[in-house]
Amino acid sequence: MKASTFVYLILMGILFVLGLLLLQQNVFGRLHIIKDNPDILNQSDNSVPTELTIRHRAWGEQTIEDGNEIQRITSLLKQMKTATNEDCPAGMTTFTGTLRFLNGTSWSFSLGEGMILNGRCIAAHPLSQTTMLKARLLNAYHNPQELSRQVIQAEEVILFEAGRSRKIDSRLRKVLEEKIKKAEPMTDYEEVGRALNSSDKPRVLQIARYANETGKRDNLMNITIYDALFSVQYMDDDNGNTFYLKGSLASVWKGAKRR
Repeated sequence: MKASTFVYLILMGILFVLGLLLLQQNVFGRLHIIKDNPDILNQSDNSVPTELTIRHRAWGEQTIEDGNEIQRITSLLKQMKTATNEDCPAGMTTFTGTLRFLNGTSWSFSLGEGMILNGRCIAAHPLSQTTMLKARLLNAYHNPQELSRQVIQAEEVILFEAGRSRKIDSRLRKVLEEKIKKAEPMTDYEEVGRALNSSDKPRVLQIARYANETGKRDNLMNITIYDALFSVQYMDDDNGNTFYLKGSLASVWKGAKRR
């Protein structure tokens, strides 16, 4: 190889390395600053939602892992975020949550009577979307493991039967917890109908997360007990959704302390 060719190759190599360093400094190494909340929202529009963590005021924290459900909730939030900026009145927050996207951005929200998304009020009063969103978030708590945890952590569990009420003590709560854990969700509503038709008069367990807030519906959950199944309803669900599980809780009132 001629000396001039060798020198030429060395110079080209040096120029190539310098070019890469310059490109990294000016493009890849540049710090991009997102100026405000609308920028965060827009950056996330074309990215894939990957994780949704929510926290209910009374019932605690949940992580929604179903990708389809995360996508449905994201679509609702995207519909709502186009609303004109409003002033949300001060009030109790039922849900808070964080939605994370594949590109590293995230949305934070709080939901009560109104809705705040990334610090911006997008619904000052209940709308069809906020009602639907609240119902979907409540669905995350409709599983046997979560229900059993709530029974144990609630400050008060009362059984209503034949016009009388009886308090469920810690021993019976433990029995109730184990029975609920073994229950199976029911999605065949024909089967649900047959089971309801063959049941005697139901009993109702009312679970209050905080004993001093029994008048607040987001603090209450009702479990209606039939012979071979039971139903669950959060009183703060504006859609009145009911969740059915196969399992017998008919023995839980025996030995309960009358109030």
